[in-house]
Formats: sequence, structure tokens, C-alpha cells
Amino acid sequence: GSMATRSPHRPNNIGLSLVKITGIDEKRKRLHIAALDLVNGTPVYDIKPVVPWDIPGHFDDQKLSVPDWVSQDDALSTVTFTPEAESELERLVRYKKLAPLYTIESNSLDDAKEAIKEVLAQDPRAAKKRGKVDGSIPDPYKVSFGSIQVEFVVVDKEKVEVVGMSEMRLDDATYVDGVPLAKDGTMA
Repeated sequence: GSMATRSPHRPNNIGLSLVKITGIDEKRKRLHIAALDLVNGTPVYDIKPVVPWDIPGHFDDQKLSVPDWVSQDDALSTVTFTPEAESELERLVRYKKLAPLYTIESNSLDDAKEAIKEVLAQDPRAAKKRGKVDGSIPDPYKVSFGSIQVEFVVVDKEKVEVVGMSEMRLDDATYVDGVPLAKDGTMA
């Protein structure tokens, strides 16, 4: 959700600061940081690593140390769509279910498809499921993309297949911090 991102557009008044780690005190479990824009005593709720693509070009001339998971390649290198899923995506884009970003008028069906591929290539499954393939054909995993729900299965260690898509009806959804909650396990 938006709380897990580095977006400055957040549904609360918690701010973001890019800081430099100047030291680590492992014994007292403390990070020492500099270059922050906080008032002394302001609590820090979360720490996220800087990833090079957060600020393109900013770190080109610096040696940047990032965790392995940041620098690794996509977890699932191949993402395919069943003909039914591809047809449904085309219908959803045609009926403006992903507007204003993806519309038929702007010829952005391929852009929508590519964006979904990029999301799924990162393996958005729960951490305990990542890198694993279910022995039998599993129930599809589901992830929201804009106002649609994308259903996918992991075929092998490097391939995911999109097997379905549907519009999420969010008219009567309950929202927490701007994020719609599922009712009875479904968004429809």
C-alpha cells in the first residue's frame, strides 16, 4: 500500500526524509543519521533503504551500497497472459477501467500490459511463497492494479502466467488510510 512506498503523496501527515547513515551501534541497536529535516526528538517510525532508481542519476558518481534484494534481477523473468486474460485486459482498457493512465485512445493497452508484467516479475506473493512453485495447479494469486484485480499463477521458478482479470467494484468498499479493504476475500 501507500504506506510501504516512498511516495511523498501519503494519506497521513507522516513525512519522509532521505538521510545518511553515519554509524551503527549494534550493541545498543541504534542508527546514527545525518542530513535530516526533523525537529530534535521527532520519532522515526520506519527506515527504508535507498534504491538507485529512487533518484535517477543522483547516485551515478557515488559508491552506493544496497542490500542484495535491491540489486537482484526480477524474481520471475517471464510473464505471459492467457488469451482470455489478454482479451479481458483489452476490454477493461476499452471501457476506461484503467483511465486516465491507460486508454484505447492513447494506444496504451501495451503500456498497461507492460506495467502489469513489471509488477508480477517482482513476485508480489507473500515472502514465504516467493521462489517456490506449488506442486499442483494452485488457486490463482490476486493482486490489484488500479481498479482491476489481476489473477496469476506461478508456472515454474521463472515464469508467471496471468490467467484472469476483473473490475473491482469499490463503490461500497471500506477504506483505511485511502486503501480499499476486501470484503469476504474479494474486491468484486
